[in-house]
Amino acid sequence: MLDLVSTAAVSPVFVGRLPELSHLADALRAADAGTPGVVLIAGEAGVGKTRLLQEFFDQAEGTGAVTAVGGCLELGAEGLPFAPVSAAMRALTDVLGPELAEAVAGREQDLAWVMPHLAPVPSGGASGDYDRARLFELMLRVLERLGEDRTLVVAFEDLHWADASTRELLSFLIRSMRRGRILIVGTYRADAIDRRHPLRPLLVELDRIRTVRRLDLGRLTRAQVGDQLRGILGEEPSRRLVRQIFQKSEGNAFFVEELACSVRCGRLTELSDTLRDLLLIRVEDLPDATQSVVRVAAVGGSTVGHPLLAEVAGMDNTQLDDALRSAVSMHVLVPTKDGEGYQFRHALVREAVRDDLLPGERMRMYVRYAEGLEKRPDLVPCDEYSSRLAMYWYHAGRATEALPAVLAAAETARSRYAFGEQFRLLERALELWEQVPEPELLTGMTLLDLLTAAIAPARFDTAYDRALAFCRQALDLVDPEQDPRRAASLWAIRAGLLRNSNRASGLVELQKAEALLVGLPPSIEHARVLGQIARDEMLDHPTEQSIATAREALAIAKSVGRHPADEATILKTLGCLVVSLGRPEEGLAYFEEARAIAARASEPDIMCLVLSNLASVLEGLGRHREAVEAGRESLAIARERGLVRGLGSFSIGNLAEALVSLGEWTEAAAVLDEVFDYDPKPETVGHAYRLVVEIALARGDIAAANAALERAREIAGSTYIEPQFLIPLRMLEVSVARRVGRLADVRELIRLELRGAFPAGHQRYVWPLLLEAARAEGDATELAGYPRGGAELKARQEVLKRMRTAALALAQDCDLDTAHAVNLRAELARAEGEATVEHWEEAVAAWELTSKPYALARVRSRLATALIAAGDRPRAAEQLSLAHAAAVALGARPLTEETELLARRARLVIDGGTPAPGGSGAPAAAGRAEAVPTGEPQDGPALTPRERDVLRLVVDGRSNRQIAEELFISVKTASVHVSNILGKLEVSSRGEAAALAHRLQLVDSA
Repeated sequence: MLDLVSTAAVSPVFVGRLPELSHLADALRAADAGTPGVVLIAGEAGVGKTRLLQEFFDQAEGTGAVTAVGGCLELGAEGLPFAPVSAAMRALTDVLGPELAEAVAGREQDLAWVMPHLAPVPSGGASGDYDRARLFELMLRVLERLGEDRTLVVAFEDLHWADASTRELLSFLIRSMRRGRILIVGTYRADAIDRRHPLRPLLVELDRIRTVRRLDLGRLTRAQVGDQLRGILGEEPSRRLVRQIFQKSEGNAFFVEELACSVRCGRLTELSDTLRDLLLIRVEDLPDATQSVVRVAAVGGSTVGHPLLAEVAGMDNTQLDDALRSAVSMHVLVPTKDGEGYQFRHALVREAVRDDLLPGERMRMYVRYAEGLEKRPDLVPCDEYSSRLAMYWYHAGRATEALPAVLAAAETARSRYAFGEQFRLLERALELWEQVPEPELLTGMTLLDLLTAAIAPARFDTAYDRALAFCRQALDLVDPEQDPRRAASLWAIRAGLLRNSNRASGLVELQKAEALLVGLPPSIEHARVLGQIARDEMLDHPTEQSIATAREALAIAKSVGRHPADEATILKTLGCLVVSLGRPEEGLAYFEEARAIAARASEPDIMCLVLSNLASVLEGLGRHREAVEAGRESLAIARERGLVRGLGSFSIGNLAEALVSLGEWTEAAAVLDEVFDYDPKPETVGHAYRLVVEIALARGDIAAANAALERAREIAGSTYIEPQFLIPLRMLEVSVARRVGRLADVRELIRLELRGAFPAGHQRYVWPLLLEAARAEGDATELAGYPRGGAELKARQEVLKRMRTAALALAQDCDLDTAHAVNLRAELARAEGEATVEHWEEAVAAWELTSKPYALARVRSRLATALIAAGDRPRAAEQLSLAHAAAVALGARPLTEETELLARRARLVIDGGTPAPGGSGAPAAAGRAEAVPTGEPQDGPALTPRERDVLRLVVDGRSNRQIAEELFISVKTASVHVSNILGKLEVSSRGEAAALAHRLQLVDSA
């Protein structure tokens, strides 16, 4: 019987997956051409994901590609960080040893956590998410380097078991791959992914990425099951057998294999209908000794090394080899790729075997594993020891042994930047804490220590609810009279958590922290609390008292000594505060001092932070080119240090903002794409989306602007949002509403924002808000004709008055502020129908002192319109040419069309050859503008005298019936005249026709 059953259960014929294999081949060809790609293969357990992957690997290797695979381990909360990545890199080392060594040369220690086979694990721990980000970027560089000369196909199986660190690393790699012949393939069990599964958010994110393709493997059809059986049995199966196996397996390829093996033993009719029995039937056919080994292996994990299995099984080498040989020949266990251990051919089999054990039996086996590991740590790779020991003692129900093991595993996870695993392990430690009689004596730490340690990884894992809960419990335990510094630090941590999760400003908590430290000897804790207070006040409502607080924090930090990072950080805050309160040169001097301290102390992380904030300050002062330089320098440091996901993402946002101001929109858009690739904190993503809205509006892509604005709104939809994020968001909401003609929305938005005073130093955000709202009022005035009474006039006068009042309270600390103020005066005058050439000349002169080409082009177009109305056509043509040239260079489609339309309507020729309608089209001489002589063009469309009479009445707001009565014509004739007028003037509404008639003086003034 054993001879019969040991026959291969896997069909030699590849059945039913040719379309999916074709998709994988397409992805491979794209990777061969230099376009990195990702394919995710989803399907229920046993549907054939691994077989498809094997077939594809055979094809890929036939083309010269290098393949590697890593499988995720099902180890629960204490899952080994980066395990599948480490396995894949080991496989690549086997094939590309010298080349891989060259690619990681000098970075072996940095990469030891994902490639422990190349270098010993660093003795020092991770310092935070910045080191983790560096690890991710270095990993990307290695893959891109290896993929320069060959195609790499790297697969990760069973992603539904992936630890948080692996998920985050894969997310980073997939988002960041820009070059290299690389194809990443992932498989996961679709039936294991419910709404709460940690893999689900990653899958949703990856679906939005263009280079990611998902293949969903369905079950086999009845005909395909017949093909599979034919290959397994080596003969033509009967229709009845195919029908029976198809009904029982429901097309699951693995179940078909299991049933086919049962058919060979003549046991198909004896199978239970339950899944457990189906999965266990082959195990039950094994010899007793083999069954014992299989049960031991099921408790050890999805993969168990041979030395560990031998230690726990309690057999001599000969007995163990015989038992394993039977398990392998029966396709219950398969050797791992490295040949050093075993895993179940299918995870469902292991689960069924483990669950079939009696509770006491299962716990005793976990104890044997734990005791075996403690006796012989060398039985597993060093990087697996703490994780496995923690798992075994925990599932053994031995809290006294489990607690220190879990804490050790948490420390290992922290040192490997696996903060998600560290967080979950510390949660498990808190669970075990209550089960141990004297946990303090056992662990050498207090519950307060444990809670405090759990806060940071919870925050890194964005589990703000849990982090706040830990912080609250810790505050309940600490005695502020006995340990005021620790209590103050906890209050400061809580303040940061509240602000970072957009729940509150955290100012009340910081004030509590400060009160605890008053009167105590100077300490770095006190300096940090005061520095955090000053920073938060700078973001919310800076005052002279905020500056005094920052200076006090700086004095304390200097008196304590040996804390240059804190000194530089406080100086940076001080610089921002002083600039906000109208002393830019003094504030910039503080920044230079902060840079010098960070440079002397070799603190690149702090230097990156200082430069990023400096870029923002320079941008607010209108020194856009200097802001770009600071942003580039900060970003270069972030790239070198592997900090792009953290501090570097702020640098990217500030750099992009300055590039937008300079009109370098293409580069700004590319930079912003990188922000989204790195998936930083919500505030940074929101900033990036706002810049996307600004670029999209300038380019005329309203759909893209609306989509990005909605994303920014979602991010901002919290209890608390800082003014630096809220005010620009409102400005963009006003801009979008203005573009689509929703004046009521504009007025409601501006009414809400003008209810109170704006914080000092935030005029850089308020001026554009007021200016955009004033433009909306001006647009309405021109489209509808200036109202001479009624509720509409009253509403407009009220909102314009409120805007003027708000403008009077805003500072003008630089040329950029002044340009906004002058432009606002002109737009307010336009909204009341009183804008003059002088208004727009002043606006042009003001914007010429800045380096914002788009803003300058917009006011040049306004000036040209005013000059046309004043009859100064040569100067109008000159200004229109300049505006048009800038709009074309920027890619500002709406402004380009506006200037061209104005030129046609006014019968002006602008540089670039835009003529009057029907004119000769002869362009003006290079570098100058030319006005077509006044009077009607000889061959262009012109209004007839009757049409001019009709247009005059349209301007007065008359209806078709009123026009017919006034001119003694029929209503139908009046309607025809109005339609002809709209066509000749190239407008779509009567309001636009009236506005154009006023602007170009097509009718006599009233």
